Order: sequence, then structure tokens, then C-alpha cells
Amino acid sequence: MSTVLEVKDVKLYYKTMIGVVKAVENATFTLKEGETIALIGESGCGKTTLARAIMRFLPRNVAEYNGSIKIEGVETIALSDREFDEKIRWKKISYVSQAAMNSLNPVIKVVDHLIEPLIIHFKTSKEEAVKRAAEILKKVGIVEEFLWRYPFELSGGMKQRVVIAMSLITNPRIVILDEPTSALDVMTQANILNMLKEIRNSMKISYIFITHDISTSSELADKVAVMYAGQIVELGPAEKVYVDPAHPYSQGLLGSVPRLRTERPVAFIPGTPPSLINPPKGCRFRPRCKHVMPICEREPPVIEIGTDSYVRCWLYGGKA
Repeated sequence: MSTVLEVKDVKLYYKTMIGVVKAVENATFTLKEGETIALIGESGCGKTTLARAIMRFLPRNVAEYNGSIKIEGVETIALSDREFDEKIRWKKISYVSQAAMNSLNPVIKVVDHLIEPLIIHFKTSKEEAVKRAAEILKKVGIVEEFLWRYPFELSGGMKQRVVIAMSLITNPRIVILDEPTSALDVMTQANILNMLKEIRNSMKISYIFITHDISTSSELADKVAVMYAGQIVELGPAEKVYVDPAHPYSQGLLGSVPRLRTERPVAFIPGTPPSLINPPKGCRFRPRCKHVMPICEREPPVIEIGTDSYVRCWLYGGKA
């Protein structure tokens, strides 16, 4: 499978009135065609910020934004905003934001939500755009007659399907899904996940799946990036990370998930995540880690622990 996305040493800092927020630091991963990577971690760990850095959705208070983001071999950080908008955004990569279904305009019909990007970005005729909208709506499990309905006439699950259809209609290679099943009941979540799998297989799309719900991510992910305090602390195949996590934070995070068919007690990570304005010296997980050592006051090395797998931790070696 060909590589559609390469992220290397991406850094994104924000300026605020009380200091610089080190929101994302040295993020590195790759994504292949038809593959799904899950970004998991606590709220505020930088998952959405990393996604927005890839999409170039940057606020005005950016202090630093650098590294390398290649989409199908094109170095996007080197592109101007206009070039990125013309060549990449919505054409190569699209985005479903958190609570996206609430962004649908209640007085604009579903069809107009869907055809707008085709008309604006691809100069498609309205007739062709409507035809494409009907096709993509069918892919997400909604019949054509719902094109002519308003969002307020749809259920939460159907609105979420419409939003996903909006991200797919321009036929991108990569779709970023930011908490796409949050605020939905369990049955609707399962239906949405099954639909995403079918679309991925039929359209050869790659997903970046952002969630704090580990059980949800395990249904869709091929590999997992665990984020803590703005850094990816572990990256690896999903079956490896979920069954045998390497980083102490990954172990604590997965250990905190309740299990129905085991008597193993639920574990909790003591303390709270650090401030990203003034993070701890060295390893950012050090104040909460049960394996802490004096050397952890130094910046931890990134240690390869397998093919396309690494862990950011002194426990696995490295030179002091």
C-alpha cells in the first residue's frame, strides 16, 4: 500500500496572555492507503490540535508551526495558504470536526450542504453535483429523498451520516474524524462505525480517527498513536498497543478501562495532566509515573520497538 500521509516532528505552539502553550511537539507518524490510525488520549492532550495542524486550520495566535507534513508526497507546510486551499484542503484531505452535526444550518436543505464544496472547489454544475450528492448519501445509508429535507427533520445519527457524507463528497484520500460517534447512543455508534469500515474498504480512504473512547477506536483502528501532554508517547499496531502497551501512560490509560468479563480491578493514574504552558522538565509523564527514575528529568528518547512502532520512554534504553 502506498503512503498517503507522512507527519514528522510537527510542532504547534500558541501564544496566550499567560505564556506559550506547547500544544503539539515532535509528532511523527505515517498513514498508508486504506489504513486507519487512532489518536487516543485524555481530553486536552493535543489530538484535535494535531489534526487541525494537518488541515492547516490555524488560529491567529500561532507562536510556532513547523516540522514536515507530506500528503501524497507534497510538503504542505511549504505551501502558502492559498496553494494549500487550492491543492490540498477538501481535495486530498477532509475533516469532520467535533459535534459537527450541530453545525448543519437548520434552514438549508441537506442537498445544499452537500453540493456546496463541489460547486465552489471543483466548479461542478449543479445538476452533476446533485447526482454526486445522491450517490454519496446512498453510501452513508440514507435514501435519496432525504436530499430535500432540512437538518431539523433528521435524527442525530442521520445528521452525523450527512456530515460524514459532506467530508466524502469531494473524494479525498484522507478523512480526519474527530470524535465522530460522540453524543450518539451505543447502537447508532456501532452503525456509524460499520458504515465507516465499508466506506474505507470500497473507496480506499485512509482515516485519522480521534477519540478518547478506547473501545470505539479498537473497532476501526489499524494502528494507534497514544498522546499525552502534546506528544505522541507510543505508536504501534492496534493489536499490540491495546493488548501489550509499552509506555507507562499507555498502560495506565488502558488499565483504566472497565472490563465486563474479568475480575481485574480498574486502575487509575494518580495526579492530573500538566500545564502545557509550563510542562515538566524531561518526560512530561514523570510526575505521575510509577516507574520514574532520576534520568526521567532529561528529555526521553524515541525508541523503535518494532516496524512502524516507537515509544518515548527511558525504560527502553537510550543514551543519557
